[in-house]
Amino acid sequence: MKEKIRSFEQLFSLAKKLARATGKTRAALIGADDALSLKAILRAAEEGILEPILIGSLSEIRKVAHESSVNIDTATVIDSSSRADEVVQATRLVGAGDADFLIRGNIPTAMMLARMFERPTGLREGGNHVSHVAVFEHSLYPKPLLLSDGAVTVAPDLSKKIAIIQNALKVAALFGVDEPRVAILAAVELIHPSMPVTTEAAVISKMADKGQIENCLIDGPLSMDVAVIPEVARQKGVKSPVAGQADILIVPNIETGNATYKAMAMFTGAKTAGVIVGARVPISISSRCDTAESVFNSVVLGAVAALSGKQRRPESKS
Repeated sequence: MKEKIRSFEQLFSLAKKLARATGKTRAALIGADDALSLKAILRAAEEGILEPILIGSLSEIRKVAHESSVNIDTATVIDSSSRADEVVQATRLVGAGDADFLIRGNIPTAMMLARMFERPTGLREGGNHVSHVAVFEHSLYPKPLLLSDGAVTVAPDLSKKIAIIQNALKVAALFGVDEPRVAILAAVELIHPSMPVTTEAAVISKMADKGQIENCLIDGPLSMDVAVIPEVARQKGVKSPVAGQADILIVPNIETGNATYKAMAMFTGAKTAGVIVGARVPISISSRCDTAESVFNSVVLGAVAALSGKQRRPESKS
């Protein structure tokens, strides 16, 4: 059984351990004229986790580096003329095998993803669904809590929700969780035909019971409080192996996921990280409301995902 990772500090230690064992991963920062992302990738490089590639306007990157008092001399810099060109350059790096994961910097997520996946040579991996997985560490919860999808999939249907769950399971595995408890969120715990979210949740739960979704425990519909607070589950009479101890929360739509993420980050003091999975390489992504620490956590999460998938890759030559 894998060692369980219960904090971002432990995830950071794992990243350093993997990098020592397999060689540094290669990370490309798209829109590198973003102060927090630039600091995060350079800090990760100093810690021996990754080799940094900075993509963007060279003059703007130098300006931000000077204002942030960081040194970019040891990083590879790819000068780009526009945001669209930055995405093209990043896609080419991945296609050529010269970048193991990407980091979103000063570029809108929608623009980045639209251009990244529109080309036949883009980053979509076969028929895989691409989705965002957020990770929270909070003092009031005894383990990392994952949430998906609050950044990519706008209104997932039943098949996309199953794909979102499969992607979230991959991220849970990075934290050593072999059989995650997955809560399909809704406003209520009962099934109401007038609320399609509840019927979809029930179908997914039954599919898991029949072994159609493996390596996890799934229950739904469950409200947010029932999913994570044992006492509330008891008060409501919800008997479930998931209620009160969820590892993964699956939201009904992007609005719910996005609002939940930002509320957790802005008002609860939760430490956060985010990664897009399902593409050819992981894509670290943070919110504009994230702290410097959480931006760094996202870089570390992406690095662990890349290192875990590239454990046999020899360290690249400088």
